Amino acid sequence: MLTRYSVSPAMTALIAVAGFRAVRGAELAVSGHVHKLAGSMYLVDGSAGKVYAVDVADGSCNCPDGHAPHVGAIKFCKHMTAVMLAQGGAE
Repeated sequence: MLTRYSVSPAMTALIAVAGFRAVRGAELAVSGHVHKLAGSMYLVDGSAGKVYAVDVADGSCNCPDGHAPHVGAIKFCKHMTAVMLAQGGAE
């Protein structure tokens, strides 16, 4: 079961990169808003009721967060951090 406590080590590392987006991502991850499709593709139920596609292979998310920090090709929006945290908590 994914909990705030199971994701906290990974979240600590993500906060340095994504800031408050890591906290919002953790809330989405532990609330069951991350859904694996196939391969590296996930759907994340956004906080405003929309669903966003996240591809961890190429680091993309189709959300409109134009201010999300990038490290290389990875967009560190709350949806991407939610997927990253859900992956780590599920292993």
